[in-house]
Amino acid sequence: MNTEHLGFRLGEAIRRRRKDARLTLTQVARRADISVSHLSNIENGLSIASLPLLAKVAAALNTSLAELTRDENRLVVQQSHLPGPREGWRELSHPSLETRIMAGAFDAGDNLDFPLPLSGHDCFLTMLSGSAVVTIDGAEYSLAPGDALDARSVLSAMIHVTEDADILVSTTPSSGS
Repeated sequence: MNTEHLGFRLGEAIRRRRKDARLTLTQVARRADISVSHLSNIENGLSIASLPLLAKVAAALNTSLAELTRDENRLVVQQSHLPGPREGWRELSHPSLETRIMAGAFDAGDNLDFPLPLSGHDCFLTMLSGSAVVTIDGAEYSLAPGDALDARSVLSAMIHVTEDADILVSTTPSSGS
């Protein structure tokens, strides 16, 4: 189980608060008007509660939603380095973030699929060095060093490296515009 996942961290905070208050799952579930199994799934990070449901659980624990999520403002550090020649893609972002970032170093002639999931996401690509032709949903864009491409709600993206290149890409949940 990914302990960095938001659902897992919130579940741990709820369990900790419930145990500190010496309450059972049944007592808290009854107060929050949810099933014991649903509360158990939330505590175990198997289910992510909606904001209204989290507010009901916080009230059942005699605390605030802000108190349950207080540790979410912590600094998260992900160490990485830019990839060297022929290393391919390297993830630079922390796995629990919604925005994902990858970088890669590629040779001229390489044909690359976009390395991150695109469904429901906006994508960003910048050429750190070299050049490439990027095809986004069938439209081609020639990019040179320093050029960037920002595309909303992308369905497909391919990269044809035309000159040895260092490329940075990212995705974020779609803004819908």
